[in-house]
Amino acid sequence: MQLIVDKEHLGHSEVTWRLSELLANVAPLELGRPRRILIVAPHPDDEVFGAGGLIQHALSQNIPLEIVAVTDGEGSHPNSKVAQKLGLAERRVRESKEALRRLGWDEPVMTRLHIPDSNVAECRGQLEEALTSILRPEDLCVAPWRHDGHPDHDVCGEATLHSSQAAGAKTLGYLVWAWHWADPGGSDIPWGLCRRLGLGQRARARKRWATRAFDSQIEAIGPDAVDAPVLPPPLLRRFWRPYEVYVDETLATT
Repeated sequence: MQLIVDKEHLGHSEVTWRLSELLANVAPLELGRPRRILIVAPHPDDEVFGAGGLIQHALSQNIPLEIVAVTDGEGSHPNSKVAQKLGLAERRVRESKEALRRLGWDEPVMTRLHIPDSNVAECRGQLEEALTSILRPEDLCVAPWRHDGHPDHDVCGEATLHSSQAAGAKTLGYLVWAWHWADPGGSDIPWGLCRRLGLGQRARARKRWATRAFDSQIEAIGPDAVDAPVLPPPLLRRFWRPYEVYVDETLATT
């Protein structure tokens, strides 16, 4: 599997995903009441695209929340001089804060690791050390699925699972890029381990509003709009569903 995103490579349409019986039959998520929910975000936006509904649920239930921001997202436009001149890292951090505000989290608890974007694998030890110092028994740690398809996402998922097991915490994996490359009718995604979190109309609307905060990723940037969006509209729609899907990594290792 090679992750390519451009106007010629948009993956399966959202209509095709809606017709997937495998996706439709995912069992509901039984979340319970963890001591705390820790969300690992490889880049500023993953926490909202992958777990924006879960964040709202935790806030509504007064479950303590914390985000571990692994990188500042400065590598999303690697060949763009315009993006770097605009201060992409600072811009993406501001976008993340605004998106979380739109979800109802005005003062998010956040630990920033400032690991270089696109080089998380080389800093896995630093990431695991940080997670181990934060995680406690009875926490729920939510990170990208360790086979999501983006190298930073996969390493974050693997490191989270390893650190959570050592700490006695549970783990869920959210999907971001898997929706792009996976087969809706195939076995690319471990459907038997997947769980669905339903989103009410208000939660769904707030998540959609929050995803719109990431201008640097969903719009062409620069004074002449020279850089194409990282997430064009067909991809963005995947995060507007009335549910979120998580891989129960705890089940995967039992």
